[in-house]
Amino acid sequence: SKSRSKSRSKSRSKSPAKGSNERVTRVIDVDKDDAAFVLGRGGSTKRKIARVSGTEIELDEHALTITLSGTAEGCSHGIDYIDYVRQQRVGPVTISTEKERNDFTAYAVPGDCIGFVMGRGGATLRSMEEEWGVLMFFAKTADQRSKDDGEEQLCIFGPLAARRGAELKTMSAVEHKHPGYCVSSKGELRSVERVRGDADRDGWGVDTVPLTDDSFSYALGAQGSTRRKLAAASGCILEYVGRLACFAGYKQDRRRGKDYLRWLLEQRTGSSNVENPKERDDCTMVKVPATSVAFLTGHRGESLRQIERESSTFCFSDGDRNDRSKPFENLLIFSFSRSAREHAAEIVEDRIAQHKRLGDRAPPMGGGGGGGYGGARRRRLVSLRWRPGRPTYFLRRGALRRCSLRHRFNRRGAPRPGRSTSARGLVLGLSRSSGRGDLGA
Repeated sequence: SKSRSKSRSKSRSKSPAKGSNERVTRVIDVDKDDAAFVLGRGGSTKRKIARVSGTEIELDEHALTITLSGTAEGCSHGIDYIDYVRQQRVGPVTISTEKERNDFTAYAVPGDCIGFVMGRGGATLRSMEEEWGVLMFFAKTADQRSKDDGEEQLCIFGPLAARRGAELKTMSAVEHKHPGYCVSSKGELRSVERVRGDADRDGWGVDTVPLTDDSFSYALGAQGSTRRKLAAASGCILEYVGRLACFAGYKQDRRRGKDYLRWLLEQRTGSSNVENPKERDDCTMVKVPATSVAFLTGHRGESLRQIERESSTFCFSDGDRNDRSKPFENLLIFSFSRSAREHAAEIVEDRIAQHKRLGDRAPPMGGGGGGGYGGARRRRLVSLRWRPGRPTYFLRRGALRRCSLRHRFNRRGAPRPGRSTSARGLVLGLSRSSGRGDLGA
């Protein structure tokens, strides 16, 4: 493609010095088919290239030109990305590694994992691009050696932190599909061969912590929610490659992430022990009245988890969850961001004030107990999970009961043998139950 520089004023007619933040504008010509491919569905590809290169991109479908505005380095990267996207339309992409680049990472993916990493129609790659703000595709490099195992190079473009996050995400998928490829028999992360210019700078690195099967499930959380929480609060990239927790970032970020993971795993069997929390620059303490603890945490800590999600923090109590003698408990709010901690503290104080206004009329938010706080066991129905054609289990009157779907209800809502009723009727009937009698069948 032909490229031509166009300045907005006479003072910008000369090319800026390398590394300068002076904005430039560059225009490239494309044909009609390339313009549609670069635009993508609803402009998604164009927005992705603009986000990764840090430029503003405008596509004129009538003049068949693409205008890039930004720094000289950003525009140069943007033009390269557009060229790679255009190559994908007609065939495989080939990338030269002779020139040293600071925005490029290549990771060798084994042949039996390529389809798993890509996903159906490339959906998995697109989700990783969206999560990390990178550009990812399989390509051939100029110095790539032919191998019999069918390895292909996954090319990742973007800033260093985003590339390392996407690379660890890929390694997690590869290790799941091909155990032993990324983690050695000694439980160590295998080294990755880097292309020219792809080096860790300014103390950037990766630390690993081994996990057992039980601690891995606990540290992962439902659909990876706990892992994402720790990563957001610590400001450190956290991915699980096999049974290794991998922390990527600068030294202080990695140390913070490992502390958060250790405290989380301590909560699984007891209470977390934080030495001198007042001396840490990533901790804010909020005094919570003992009478408001259950209201604040909610059923199984869900209300506290909601505060963590909303503020990108990591919160727990510093005391014994079974000790009810103290009038206050200290809620520890952890995050590398001061504004995130202040936001979480404001939410907690609002919840405490809300509980004081409601007084004894206030039920625990979502149920009571959990999240390192404990709480009284509820006597009524607290959970109900059902599947069509399978027994339904629920907790009531302090015991786990079983109830099949073949029930109908009397006026008090108590089930009794009879015709099969709908799932909706079962739920409504159990929720209307007055608490008398045994609901187990």
